Amino acid sequence: MKKMRRPPPINNAAGLSLLEVMVALLLLTMVSTMISSMLNRSIFFADQGEEKSQEIAKQYALVSLLERQVQSGWYNPRTKKVLIAGEKDFLRLATATPFQTRPGQVVMAFYRYSPEEKTLYYLEKKDFYNTEYDDLIPDFSEMIALVTAEQGLSLDFDEEDVRVTLRYGGHAYAFRPWCATAGTEVADG
Repeated sequence: MKKMRRPPPINNAAGLSLLEVMVALLLLTMVSTMISSMLNRSIFFADQGEEKSQEIAKQYALVSLLERQVQSGWYNPRTKKVLIAGEKDFLRLATATPFQTRPGQVVMAFYRYSPEEKTLYYLEKKDFYNTEYDDLIPDFSEMIALVTAEQGLSLDFDEEDVRVTLRYGGHAYAFRPWCATAGTEVADG
């Protein structure tokens, strides 16, 4: 009887053991989890930055619109006054810088703030000379929503100084018609 030979041992360097494969999978899982976590944080911070950027853009647009409209307030040569009036959270002014109608046309612009909704509303009437507007405070349903400010907003008019003050985003902006006194004041508040 012939003795059977055993086959030569397999060289372990040529293949991977089960333990080595499991360690490699564990390392791959850990690295992919870290990459996924970093990607999620990056997306989160990008979204926050986008929201902040949009809020700043809304604030700039509102301040710019109100500044242009107040500074170009219509001056009545008969009464020698700018046609502007208001109270807390309400403003009515005749302006040569309309928002909704054709540029260069004088309109009566109404701003009204709703503290409950934290929303500033706007309405524009083409017949600015209409005396019925002297006491008109439009209903919110007639107006368009200009901006909703989560942190709140306030609008005030000082009749003595002929000054409109807007508080928004932690800043206070004061505007006067050019014919009353030129310039815009900006103060933190």
